[in-house]
Amino acid sequence: MGRIPGIELAPNWTSAAAALEGILRHAGIDLPRHAVMGLTGHAFHFCLGTREGVVALPSGPSSFDRAAMVARYARTGLRFERFAGPADAATKERAIAWAAERLDAGVPLIGWDLHLHEFGIIDGYDRARGGFFVQDVITEQVGPFVAWEAWAPLGEIELWAPVEPVEAGPEVVVEALRTAAALLGGEEGPADGQPRGAGGIEAWAEALEGTAEVDRAGNAYTLAVLAAARTDGAAFLRDLAGALPGAAEPLAAAARALEEETKALAPLITLFPFPSGGHGNVQVPGLRRAAAMALRRAARYERECRGAIEGAIPLVEAETG
Repeated sequence: MGRIPGIELAPNWTSAAAALEGILRHAGIDLPRHAVMGLTGHAFHFCLGTREGVVALPSGPSSFDRAAMVARYARTGLRFERFAGPADAATKERAIAWAAERLDAGVPLIGWDLHLHEFGIIDGYDRARGGFFVQDVITEQVGPFVAWEAWAPLGEIELWAPVEPVEAGPEVVVEALRTAAALLGGEEGPADGQPRGAGGIEAWAEALEGTAEVDRAGNAYTLAVLAAARTDGAAFLRDLAGALPGAAEPLAAAARALEEETKALAPLITLFPFPSGGHGNVQVPGLRRAAAMALRRAARYERECRGAIEGAIPLVEAETG
């Protein structure tokens, strides 16, 4: 088959949300980025990528509860289905057949680990060449084709396909706020031992205060993803505060906390710019200590935000119920 026309990856540091927004627009659902981020929980996610003593690995932003995404993405007004499994030959063959059936019907997919270890859009395939056509953050540099034999090098198949539009009633706001509180508290995600939520940001600060190895590029990337996500989270909460006067005070307080967090993070984006990571800055003790202080402030604002959201939830339930 050829490629499904009229679909584009949206600009977003969170690659799964970038793919989701592109698919939503293709389906005629035009939500602003901060609404997509807030409703799905991506605006409130944080994981400190950690492995074998190295922290701030670039894998952190994509480490989240993928099984939960089917239900969370439905909050945007589009129901999804999922194919997931190990990337062994038999499972990959079933996954390709599953994907081809939907692509033949004109249904684009969200896929994981295509050109790189991030999410992207799959908008077609070429059986003769043996691969998918994809859109991700490096497609412009390397082209759209990903061979099936090279797909999913991390050994994990993850595909999400839109099924049908669904009614997203006021209950999705309460669900989204509960998700936000859990994510900010580090209570959501795979049980892999990686620090999450406000505690994850404090663990990042602790690593910088000590002598732990901090991945230069991953440190810069994680900062960029976090700052962009919290900016969207603040905008989402501001919108809710304006729409729900009965819960406006705690929702506005939650938004202010995230706005202050992004201010605390802003100097670090300059200190550790992506993709260079600030070259040797991450090895300089004085700069590490300064960054740790900023991250500890950010973690405090995360906790303030969570507390305000928890205070808002019963008020939102009363207003929307």
